Amino acid sequence: MATGNGPISFVGNSTNLVRNPYSWTKLGHVLYVDQPVGTGFSTASTPYPVTNNAYTTAYFVQWLQYFLSAFPHLQSKKIHLMGESYAGIYIPYISSALLEGNNTKNLKIRSMSLGDGTWGSAAAMADIAMGAYLHSQAKQLHVPNTILSAFDTADQACGFTNVLKQAQTYPPTGKIHIPGNLKNMNYRRRHRRDLTTAGDSACSIDPVNASAVYTSIMNSTCYEPCATFSVAMDYLTAISADGTGSPCFDIYDIHHNCSTIDPLQLLAEYFSRSDVQKALHVDDSGVYSPCNSNILSTLLAASSPVPPEYELLPSLVTKHNLSLHIYNGKWDMLINHLGTELSIQNLTWRGGQGFSTKPYRRFYVSDAAPDDDSVRGVDAGTWASERGVSYHLFEGAGHSVFATKTEAMFSFVRDVVVGEKVS
Repeated sequence: MATGNGPISFVGNSTNLVRNPYSWTKLGHVLYVDQPVGTGFSTASTPYPVTNNAYTTAYFVQWLQYFLSAFPHLQSKKIHLMGESYAGIYIPYISSALLEGNNTKNLKIRSMSLGDGTWGSAAAMADIAMGAYLHSQAKQLHVPNTILSAFDTADQACGFTNVLKQAQTYPPTGKIHIPGNLKNMNYRRRHRRDLTTAGDSACSIDPVNASAVYTSIMNSTCYEPCATFSVAMDYLTAISADGTGSPCFDIYDIHHNCSTIDPLQLLAEYFSRSDVQKALHVDDSGVYSPCNSNILSTLLAASSPVPPEYELLPSLVTKHNLSLHIYNGKWDMLINHLGTELSIQNLTWRGGQGFSTKPYRRFYVSDAAPDDDSVRGVDAGTWASERGVSYHLFEGAGHSVFATKTEAMFSFVRDVVVGEKVS
């Protein structure tokens, strides 16, 4: 509501408010949902009732039915489901439950938009493309050639090099076999290690040279073999701390530095105010926390849901004729765009696999009509669209594209999502 796509925005590094000229509310009704229950100001018992993806999906579907019963005039509206990060799992499962389950409201679900989302194989979206991503951003991240060579050697040993080569074939010649850490255990273990102050002393490692990096990737006691993603995080965090790397390294946006405004801190300050909570009818909610590590830890500890890439997305796009919009920020290292592009090339829909042509078309931010090619505006990135699936790579954006590229995302929602400009 206050970080890029809602009606208000903070002024600089303060909690003073101004109207957001790029609010999505100018394009239609916008409904923000605390997901899952227990996040934000939504109420839940303790411990949290949402312990896995099945509960998360079921609770949301039930809640939406109640919401539309309370506001029946919204029932006939077109619905575009959008979300970022873990919503890459939420949204496809919710869409499938609404379309395949007991949809008593006959909802008009038209599209899904997954931004920097975890909708594909964990190995494909994290480990396999990490070495290649470090190469593409080596100057910004201050990664020397010796470290890049260590990742190259590991990629070769793990079979990642061949996978990336197959992903660069347009159209794909067949299904791409994804080796490695399919259940995302490396990230889960690293997350648990970060939350545990004591932890396993053997896992408190800071590899800062090529030999230590390669050993950590292949033989660490912290992770499973071929842990390129987690070791890259360890390495970049370590060199940031010792002053040889990017200061205040941020995996969500690698161009952030120590002077970058932290929107989470502003949110915590503003929404903890008693007058604000009273206006929102959530009196006496106490200190507001923008992030809830308890819920994340609970979901990561549960059995991993099957990646939507395998069955849900093909069915939703092909059988139910939903448009699928996938987008990424180029500076996001958590869900890097090379892993997303690999996953797209391994996705099958409407009688074909992946894109037939590498995404190369430029898209522009402009106040002109979407079909007016005479006014191009500002170059925002590259895109592709085939058979009802679009992909946009936003230049100059990290994990939360809407927070840093508000005008570009407004144009995207206006022209692609709501305007349904997709082939």
